[in-house]
Amino acid sequence: MTRSFRPLANVALLSVFGFLISAMPESAAAQCGTTPPTGSVTWTTNWCDEFNGASNSTINPANWTYDTGGGGWGNNELEVYCAPTSNTSPCSTSSPNAYIDGSGHLAIQVRLVGSTYTSARLKTQGLQSFHSGRMEASIQIPSHAGLWPAYWMLGSQPGVSWPTVGESDIMENWPTTSNIPGPGATGNRSTIHTKLTGGSGIGKNFTLPAGQQVDTAFHVYGEIWSANMMQFYLDDPTQPFFVVTASDLPAGDVWPFSSTADSFFVIMNMAVGGTLGAPTDSGTGSQAPMLVDYVRQYVPSSIPAPQMTPAGSITVTAGATTGNTTTINMTGTNGSGRVAFSCSTNAPKASCLVTSNDSVNKYTVDFSNSSSATPTVTVTTTANTRRGGKSNGTPPGNYTVTVNAFTISSTYATNPSASTNVNLTVN
Repeated sequence: MTRSFRPLANVALLSVFGFLISAMPESAAAQCGTTPPTGSVTWTTNWCDEFNGASNSTINPANWTYDTGGGGWGNNELEVYCAPTSNTSPCSTSSPNAYIDGSGHLAIQVRLVGSTYTSARLKTQGLQSFHSGRMEASIQIPSHAGLWPAYWMLGSQPGVSWPTVGESDIMENWPTTSNIPGPGATGNRSTIHTKLTGGSGIGKNFTLPAGQQVDTAFHVYGEIWSANMMQFYLDDPTQPFFVVTASDLPAGDVWPFSSTADSFFVIMNMAVGGTLGAPTDSGTGSQAPMLVDYVRQYVPSSIPAPQMTPAGSITVTAGATTGNTTTINMTGTNGSGRVAFSCSTNAPKASCLVTSNDSVNKYTVDFSNSSSATPTVTVTTTANTRRGGKSNGTPPGNYTVTVNAFTISSTYATNPSASTNVNLTVN
C-alpha cells in the first residue's frame, strides 16, 4: 500500500539503546506469559508487557513513552495524539486515550472532542529495543470508517532517515471503504518498508477463516524475525502467511533488519483518516477501544547448523543462461522451520541467487516437516562482447561462489549458521 513518510522523533536518543534485549530481572520474567514450542524449537519469553494493572493504573513507564501532537504525521492524519498525563485541550487526563482497563488490557481509544479527533501512539523508543526473535501481540481492534490501527516496528539507527532505516508492520488494518481499500474487519496486512520499496513497501493481506473478525475477538499478530528473513503470521506461528527475505528486494536496495547497527522499537497506535484511513464518517470516534492483551518478544532455542554439500561445480561461458546452476544437498533439523540464504561470488561482473520450490517463499527452504532440501544456486555472469582478447564482461578464470544459510536462531547477516563454497569456472 502506498504510504508517505512516518517521521522519526528523537532518533538520536537511540544511539545508546541499539542492542538486543537479552535479559530481564527475574521478577519481571516471571510475570510474562509463555508460548508452546513450534516443532523442535522452544521459545523463551525475553520481554513483555501483560497490562495486568488495576483500572486506570499507570502504563509501565519502563516500557512505553508517547508521541504527542498533530500535524498529519506525514500521512495527512487527522488525530491529535495525547499522552495519558496531558491535560492541554483537546487532551484530557479525565478521559485519556491510552489507559489500563483493569481486565488485563491496554486500551487505545479514539475520541471526538468537538471537531478534533484524539488518540494515542505508544512506543518503546529509548526504553526497549529489539533486533530479532519473535515479536507478538494479542489484540482486538475496532473496524470502522476512518480508523487505522497498527502494531509495528521502526528502525532506530542514528542519522538514518525513513525508509532506509526500515519499518516492519506486523498488524495494520484499515477499512475496505477507504480511498485505498484495506483488509477491513476480516483481515490484516503485514508489510516491510526499505530504502527502495519506500511507502509502498512489500506486503501481503491475510483473510481470517469464515466467521472470524478482528473486532469481535482477540487475535495474535506476530513476526518471526531472523537474519535475512521475516515471517508474518496471524494466530498460528507455524503457518506464516507472508515470508519476505533480503533476496526479495529490488536490485540496489538495502535490507535493514539484520544489521548490528540497527535495532528497532515497537509502536502501537490508532490513527484517524490519512493515507489509508480516509474518509471518516459521522460515526468515527464512537467505537470501542483497541484492546491489547499482551505484547511479547520470544527468543528461540539454538538451532543446529544445517549441513550443506554442493552437488557439483559450475562451468559456464560468460553471459550464458544455461549450464549456470548447481544444487546443494542440505540436511537440517526436522521441525526447525525455515532457512534463508545469502549468496556472493568473487567473479567480477557476476552475481548469484539461491532458490527452492518452497510454496511460501522461493528464497527459503522449510524444515518444519522435513530434514532435507535441495536448493538451487544460479550464477549470472556478463558476456564479453569486446574483440581483440580484452574482457569487458566476466573475465575467464576460476572463482568461488559462497552460499550462507541462516536458521531462525540467526540474528545477524554477518554471522551465518552455515556456509559452503561452490567452484565456478568461467570460460
